[in-house]
Amino acid sequence: MSTGQTITIQAGKLSVPDHPIVPFIEGDGTGPDIWRASVRVIDAAVKKAYAG
Repeated sequence: MSTGQTITIQAGKLSVPDHPIVPFIEGDGTGPDIWRASVRVIDAAVKKAYAG
């Protein structure tokens, strides 16, 4: 995986780079079964949004 850049706010507007870092906390209380499923959905959404 390549390195990414942070999502910031510039002049009061969200600035999303071409390769954003999407932070998450594994084990945030939702349970390991839910996390295993949701991380695949998040990864697929990011892949589709950024064309692979």
